[in-house]
Amino acid sequence: MEDEDKLILWLKENFVYLISGLLLGLAVILGTNFYQSSQVNLQHELSLQYQKTLRFYKTGDFDRYLIEAKKISDDNPDNIYAAMLNLYSAKYYHDQNMLDEAEKSLLFIVNNSSSLEYKYIALIRLARINISQEKFDDAVNNLNSISKKDDPLVLELLGDIMLFKNDKVSAINYYELALMQQLTPNKSKLIESKLSSIR
Repeated sequence: MEDEDKLILWLKENFVYLISGLLLGLAVILGTNFYQSSQVNLQHELSLQYQKTLRFYKTGDFDRYLIEAKKISDDNPDNIYAAMLNLYSAKYYHDQNMLDEAEKSLLFIVNNSSSLEYKYIALIRLARINISQEKFDDAVNNLNSISKKDDPLVLELLGDIMLFKNDKVSAINYYELALMQQLTPNKSKLIESKLSSIR
């Protein structure tokens, strides 16, 4: 009986704290569920907007495409759909020889995307644009910001840059490093051809 009295007394003294704890726990659970649900809904909505916007690109309505792509990117800069649309925008600008605009679209991905894969693609394409603009130092900086230092594509591009800069020794070094990586037969032949042309 004494234990029951102690329990009742403890419950009376801590009643407010127990209720507060239960309410707080319930609020956390409901808040988490609401957040997850809203994220799923947002992703679904962005998926629909992405598909609609991409239709403008595929049908050649580039003015409309660029307006819609910018809106999605401005509203959700770190979302995967913003990264994908900026890759399309960069391709459009590149094809129009608007290289500064293509560079801006790719830098948007580098600066905002949380996807390492899309950052990688953007940095490779950015380096290629830099090379075509003869901004070799920018190209090297972009390639050096890629975390995989033994990436054969990065090594090959660094070799190309060194060749453009008339640094044949460094170019040969990068091409040889690229050949030491796992390559497709065609890629190996291409790099070997570059090597034989400068030796």
